[in-house]
Amino acid sequence: MATTTVEIDSDLLARLRKRRPEASDRELVEGVARIQLGREASGRVKERFAGVSSEEIEREAVKAVREVRREMAAEQRAAG
Repeated sequence: MATTTVEIDSDLLARLRKRRPEASDRELVEGVARIQLGREASGRVKERFAGVSSEEIEREAVKAVREVRREMAAEQRAAG
């Protein structure tokens, strides 16, 4: 994994440390980045499915989870 050195406002980092004192500076900054990326992905999904009912979305989500579980079970059987 490649890393990059960055500068961050020390007051901002101190505020993050108060929320998660057990985390390293790297973990704090990466956590914030993941949250931001997740929010952006969520926004894109909401835009894409704006006209779809929540019931249909839930049905498709359940179907996808079941499909992934079947695939994982098949992989485990094949490896076992």
